[in-house]
Parts: sequence; structure tokens; C-alpha cells
Amino acid sequence: MTMTGSVTREQSFSDRVTENQRRVFQIAYSVLGNAADAEEIAQEAFLSAYQNFAQLRDAEKFRAWVNRISFRMALNRQRGTRRRMSRDTAWQTLQPEVTGGAGSANARLLVEQMRQQMAALPEKLRQVLQLSIVEEMEAADVGAILGIPTGTVRSRLHAARKLLLEAMQ
Repeated sequence: MTMTGSVTREQSFSDRVTENQRRVFQIAYSVLGNAADAEEIAQEAFLSAYQNFAQLRDAEKFRAWVNRISFRMALNRQRGTRRRMSRDTAWQTLQPEVTGGAGSANARLLVEQMRQQMAALPEKLRQVLQLSIVEEMEAADVGAILGIPTGTVRSRLHAARKLLLEAMQ
């Protein structure tokens, strides 16, 4: 490869990182719930993408490809954390603020209850719910990340919402 081709490839990758860095971080954060861990996963995802960028056949699919890398890495980190049981899960516990009123305390309790119910969902439903609702992704994008058809995403999303609604009542 010529120097010009290398520079073009480097610039192309750099541009794609700039366009996708926020989304990659958000995906990792939606799985992990911890900004420091999500930042690490985002960096690892882009490093992996850089190392394998030449193997990407269709550069237009970079976004879905790097999103999938990020999601898978975040899931692997989450599973490892659960197995070790040494990681602090304080992010799931909302501490009421002294300055907040009763309304904000009730809202925090409701959010905590929602998080607990989401955590109790089967993993395949929770993944779809996190990406669709929390990350506001389209069913096709969620399907691309998870490697499942769009129809399956929609049916899992429906099932997850139904279970969540029943649990919250």
C-alpha cells in the first residue's frame, strides 16, 4: 500500500471514529451502567475495529460493525463482573438527595424499581430493551448489533415491555 493509501485509510478510520464515538460509548454504558467501564470498552472497541478495519468489506457498514463490537465487549465485561462478584454495583442504587423533595425521592424509587425489573428480565429481552428504549435505536440497528432479524427484535421488544409492565404493576 502506498503512503497516500495509508494516510487515506487512517483518515477514513479517524473520521468514522469521530462520527461514532458517542454512540459506541452509549451502547457500552447502557449495558454496564458505569461511565469508566463504558469508556474503556469504547476504547477497546475502536482498537479492535482499527486492527480489523482492512477486513471490513463494506465501509458503509462500519457503524453497525463497531456498535456490535462495543455491545459484545460490554456484555463480556458484564458477564465477567458478575462471575467475579467483586465489582461494586452501587450505580444501581440511587441515593436520595437531601435537597430533593418528596417528588424527586419518589421518582428515584420508581427509576430504581424499573432498573431492578429490567435486570430481572431474560438476557435476550433485556438486550433488546436496552438498545431499543434506552439507546433509542431502530429495530434494524438493534438487529444488526445483535445479529438477529428485525422481526425478532420487535417480538422480543414486545415481550420485554409486556413483562416489564406486569412487573411494575
